[in-house]
Formats: sequence, C-alpha cells, structure tokens
Amino acid sequence: MNKQIRTTSIVTGYSLFVLAIILPGFKGTGLTYSLFGVWFRSIASGDFWHFWQQQFLSGFQAMLGAGLLVLLVGLSFAEAARLTAGKVGRWLPRLKTAALFFAAIGVAFLEFFQMNFLLLVFPGLAFIEFMLLRYFDGKAERDREYEQNKREEEETKRDKQERLAFKGSYPKLFQTIIRKNLLYYRKDLVILVAANWLSYLSIALLLAFYRSFAGSHSQESIFDKSGLLRIFIESGGILFLLLVIFLTYINGTYLSFKNTHSELWILLGIRRKTFLWMLLREYILAGGLAIGLGTIMILPFVRGDVTAYLWALLIQIFLAVLTLAFHQERILRMLQFKQKVPVKVKRKRVKWAPVWLLLGVVFLTITFWWFGRRKSSETYFVFAPLIVGLLGIVYGGMGLFIERLKRRSDYFQRFLTFTDFFYQFGKSANLMVMLILLQVFSLGILIPRIVTYQMTDAAALFPYEIVAKLHPEDVHQVQEIGEKYQAEVHMFPVVPITSVDGDPDPEMYGTQRPVMFIQGQHVGVSETTYQLLRQEVGLEKRPLHLTGDQWHVVYQQAVSVQAQPIDWDPGSSLPRLRIGQPLEEYNTMDVDNIFPMRNIHSQERAILTGMFQRGLQENVIVLPNEAFQEAADRQPEDLRQLALIQVVDAKGMLKELNFLSEKYAEEQRWDASVLPVYGKEQRQENVVTENSLELLVLVFLTAISLLLCFSLLLTKYVSEKSVWQSRQDLLCLLGIRESERRKLLNSQLRLFFCLPGVLAGLISFGFILTMLSLRFFEAPEVVGFVGRLFLVDSFYALVWYGGYRWCGNQMMKWVTK
Repeated sequence: MNKQIRTTSIVTGYSLFVLAIILPGFKGTGLTYSLFGVWFRSIASGDFWHFWQQQFLSGFQAMLGAGLLVLLVGLSFAEAARLTAGKVGRWLPRLKTAALFFAAIGVAFLEFFQMNFLLLVFPGLAFIEFMLLRYFDGKAERDREYEQNKREEEETKRDKQERLAFKGSYPKLFQTIIRKNLLYYRKDLVILVAANWLSYLSIALLLAFYRSFAGSHSQESIFDKSGLLRIFIESGGILFLLLVIFLTYINGTYLSFKNTHSELWILLGIRRKTFLWMLLREYILAGGLAIGLGTIMILPFVRGDVTAYLWALLIQIFLAVLTLAFHQERILRMLQFKQKVPVKVKRKRVKWAPVWLLLGVVFLTITFWWFGRRKSSETYFVFAPLIVGLLGIVYGGMGLFIERLKRRSDYFQRFLTFTDFFYQFGKSANLMVMLILLQVFSLGILIPRIVTYQMTDAAALFPYEIVAKLHPEDVHQVQEIGEKYQAEVHMFPVVPITSVDGDPDPEMYGTQRPVMFIQGQHVGVSETTYQLLRQEVGLEKRPLHLTGDQWHVVYQQAVSVQAQPIDWDPGSSLPRLRIGQPLEEYNTMDVDNIFPMRNIHSQERAILTGMFQRGLQENVIVLPNEAFQEAADRQPEDLRQLALIQVVDAKGMLKELNFLSEKYAEEQRWDASVLPVYGKEQRQENVVTENSLELLVLVFLTAISLLLCFSLLLTKYVSEKSVWQSRQDLLCLLGIRESERRKLLNSQLRLFFCLPGVLAGLISFGFILTMLSLRFFEAPEVVGFVGRLFLVDSFYALVWYGGYRWCGNQMMKWVTK
C-alpha cells in the first residue's frame, strides 16, 4: 500500500476516535454529549428507545444519526489499528466507504444534523480522507498518463507542422468545393433543421400561450396546486428534459454523418480551424433556418409578444449549445482527423437469465402497484422501477430466447434475424429498453391524457353560476341580494371537514408528527342532502345505505384530472378526517383523536357543486343522516349553509357578495385559494386555460417522444452502417437474391419496431385500465374514451409504421451503395 495512503487512513481513524470521545456535539434536553458518550449512555440506561425520545426532540433521527456516525468512526478506527499493526484488508475500506455514503445521506435528509453542526466534523473528515485516498491512489497512474500525453502532444505538433499547418491561402476551387459539399449533403442538414425547428416551435408556443392564458387566469402562485404557473413549470420541465435528450441524439446522428465523409477533407489538406468553422457554420445555419421557419409559422397565432420570442430564442440557443457540448469528445476527435478506435465485438452470453427475468417481473409488479396506489397514482416516479423491470424482462427474456433458439433445428435459418442479440446483446437490449420506455410514455401516459382533456367539457364542471359557503347569520342577507337580482337560491346545511394533509408534497419528519400545511378543506353533507344535490344537477338517485361510521366521498373533478386521495397523509393507511375547520396548532401526539382515521365505505367522481380545486379540495363527503345531525348538534359553531345560485346577472351579484370574502378573511389564512364564494365564469376560464396549456404540452411531448424513438434507431443504424454493409456483402457473395436480402433486412428492422410496440402496448394497457378504475370512469365515459383512444393510437401506429418503412428503404439504399 502507498505510504501516503496508509498514513492518511491512520491519522484520520485515530482523529475520529478521539473526537468521538471529547467533542460535545450532541445537544440533548439540558445536557450535551459526545458521540461515544451518548451511545454508551443510551445502552446503559436500560431503556434504549426511551432514552433517545426523552433526551432529543427528534428521537428517531438522533438515534439513526448517532448510529451512522458510530459505525463510521468504528470502521475508521478499526482500519487505522489494522494498518498500524501492518495488516492490509480489502473489505474494511469498502465497508468504511459504504458507511460514509449512508452518513452523507443522513446529513442530507435528517434535520437532526442541522441542529447539531459540530457533528458534521465526523463525515467531513471522513470525506476529506476519502478524496485524499482517491487522489493518492491514482497519482502514479496520472503521472504516467501525463508523460504519455506530453509525448503525444509533441508528436501532434510535429504532425501539424508537417501536414496540417501548411502556409498560404486556399484556392478559389477549394472554396467552391466547401460550398458544393454543403449543398450535396443537404439531406443530412434537413434532419438537423427539422429537429431544431420542432424544439423552437414547442418552446415558443408554450411560452406564448402561457403568457396569453396568464392574463385571464386568476391563480398565479407557484404554491397553488391548481395554478397555471405550477402547470407551466412542471410540464415545461418535462418538455425541456425530453428536448435535451432528443437534440443530443439528433446532434450525434448528424456528427456521424459528418464523420463518414471526413476523409475527403483530410486528403484535401484542410486546416483544423477551417473544419471547425465549417461545422459551426452548418449548425448556425440549421439553427437560423429552424428559428426563422418556426417564427413564420406561429406568427399568425402569436402576434406582438416579443418577449415570448426572445425567451424562446435564448432557450433554443442554450439547448443547442448544451446538447452539442455533450459531443465534445467526438468533435475533438474529428478535428484531429482521428477515427474512433473500433471496439472488438465480443459474443456475450447472458448469465443468470432466469434471475434477470424474475427481477423484471418483481419490479414490474411494483410499478403497477405504485401506479395504482391512490396517494401516488399516475406519478412519473413509476418509471424508476419500470426501468429496472424492463431491463430484467428484456435481458432475461431475450437471454432465455437466444439459448432456446440455439437448440432448435431451424437455428441457422433464424439466427440472422437475431444477430444483434448474438453479438451486441448489451447494446441491443439497452436500445430495446429505451424504445419500450418511450412507447410506454406515449401510449400509456401522454395519449390517454390527451384523450381525457379532449373529453372535458368545462361548462359541465360548474352547474351553478355562484357557489357560497355561509355562516347562519349571513343567510338572510344573501337571500335578500338574491331577491334583488331575481336569482334562484338553494340552501343546504353542511359542515366543514378537514383532512390532516391536503397537498401531495411529502413532509419529512421523524418520530414526532408536525402540524401539516396545507390541510385539506372539504364539504360534509348528510345522505339526504347528497340525494338532493344529485337531483339538482340532473343525476339519478344513488342509495348509499350508510350506517354507523361509514362515509362516502364524492371527488369533484373532471376525467382529465389525475386520481388523488381525500387525505395525503403518508403515515396512515386510512384517511384522517375531522369535522371542523383546519387547526393551526394541536397536539400531534394525539392525532388519532383529533384527526381520526375514517371508514370510507364508497367513492365516486361527480360534479355536485363545481370543480373549484381540481379535486384537491372542496370535495363532498357524505355522512349518515344521524351522524351529520349529531355533528351539527355537538359543534353548532361549525354548521354552515351551502348556497347554490342560478342568476342571469352573475357579475353584479358576485360583486355584492364580495363582503363574504372580507368578512371571512380570517378563515382564508389556512389556504388563500379556498374561497367563501366562487363564480362560474372565472373558474370556467381557469379550467379552459389550464387544459389548453396541458394539451399543448402533451401533444409536443408525444411528438418529441416519437421522433426520439426514430433518432435512437437512426443513430444505431448510422453507427453500424459498415457492419450492415459487410453483412449484405457476405450474403451477396453467398448468392442470396436481392429480394431475400431485403426480406432479411426487414426482419431485422422489424425486431426493433414491432417488439417494443407490443411490449409497450401491453404495459400501457395495464396503465390505462388502472387509470380508468382510479378516476371512476362510468360506462358511457369508457365507451367515449376507448373510441377516441383508438383513433389517436391508430394515427400513432400509422406514423410508427411509416417510420419503419422509411428506415427499411433508407437502410437498403445504404447497404447497396
């Protein structure tokens, strides 16, 4: 072992051990402890768990953090002692590194470390040691590489002087060749222009429509879960990420095209800076054409919004530079006129294929369980286990299939179709997983959401012109205002019902539950009132037969809104709901009595009063008649009247009802978006703008996902062009007819077009069935959804098939040249 490495480990191990004894870093209730002191005191107390809860506010976090640090210090000291004794091991340094990793996670996520800054000394010293060891470990190798690079640089300079740095200027003929070359390979440039055009178009339209919609939208807070700004940031972020991946692959494909005919410029003796300028000029030309064409196309729809165009231009330039920077190694290699060193293709056999397949099935099951869980339904995070599941299924399934194919009698008739999996298994399997992921993203997530947004009728979501929640003393005044405007006013008794957690953002806490904000605010009604509300909006009666503690939940949201629970509390199996207003403070240790878990007997999706919070809040919760009356008698101060108003002059009446907002301003401190009075016109306009913006982003995401699939396939075929040509030459020498060679080529292409589509279709089918169940689709809605989905999927499949045919024809042209 290197002497510097040995000395560093010994000094760090002993230093951490001494600090663990003398450093008073743990601040308890009135006492401070050292690391070893608090750990041994907790063991000696006789009640280990009670000690941590009594001495520290965040008992579990303190215990976990101390345990991680004790493990880190103990392993460091053990390694230092072994090195002092002249012994060297392999597992102890690895365990110490693992302990440092988990300690770093604890520092990042445990609030306990924020209140005990001195404890950061332990992971800090261990991290410094880790970095020093990495530095010392590779120092000798870096020195050798430096000397070798220095020699290569000197050789390159001599080569430049002899071959690349000739004196004089280019002749006019050479200038003509450069211009002609650009025109001759214009088809390659068209791909680059089209990709940048689509990117700029999607960014410009998203910005322009957002700025246009924001003028008529009433909610602009990023913290408002139904606000337009929140939708813009979330959807725009996904679009930006997909554009980065898309343009990165397109740039890689274009550079592959450039690299195939770079030998010409070497023979002509072109300078490096000239070749770099040619490359940059082509990118600038492609970007300029894309931005110009995009601006002309959207000018009829977006006029006068110069700010949107400027932001779109800046973002597009940033994307172009960023995605081009990902290929800096390839560009530098091209400027040095060096071809990429070919990697020898090895025939790789998949080991443990059944284990891979089992792992894939397990993670795919986790994916569907997570996607179908109401508190995390339809989340994009399901793609994390889905990736692992697809890797397992593709690696395991294709591995078993290849092994079985080898034992078949027609092996030599079929192996050419699967030759990519024989000799490039890892690359081909990874490509297959990427294609399936993109197809699932389109077929299982994006297209179903597009269809549901098309099905949404904003006017049907607000059956009343005005909806208000009144205190009993204000009922008479509202009725007088209604008589003044000749309004039809219906009053129903309700009680406020609050959930312990009203938003999907996760709360981080240890053993002590915090008071959560925002708490969900909903409307509680009796079963009799529920039947009257259904009758008022033209729905048939639905007997619930609620008894005892059984409740019924009505989610007031459109079919386009993702499924969500009535309570987002992550630590409860059943929703925690209390009858009454939100609480700013309460004894969180007594949460079972203050916010008891309720027995939800049944659930549905319906619009009884209006979709005012996209299903997050203002839902209707139905109680048995006896339970509702008992709650009203026990808490008369919480009894409210729900006013449902139909009126011609809604604007005028709404102005006079503004006194409710001023009078109930104190109640809005819990959540400013929950209002005492709602107007249909503004809320309907909000839904229209939000849905339009979401629909625009979903369409662009679908188009970019599809084009990204084509770019992945195109990159594969371009990078393997020589391999495909060698295969076709071999088949030609064997006397295989052109029709048979084309048939074989199509079968090889079909593997990467059909198999991802089939697997993605099956997974997407499961996602769609789960979505229909979670969103409580009724039979007529299912029929309408399936019909629209069939049309959109048919168009998608037609485009996919067209891409397959184009790739087949293009490949045949390449391999026959």
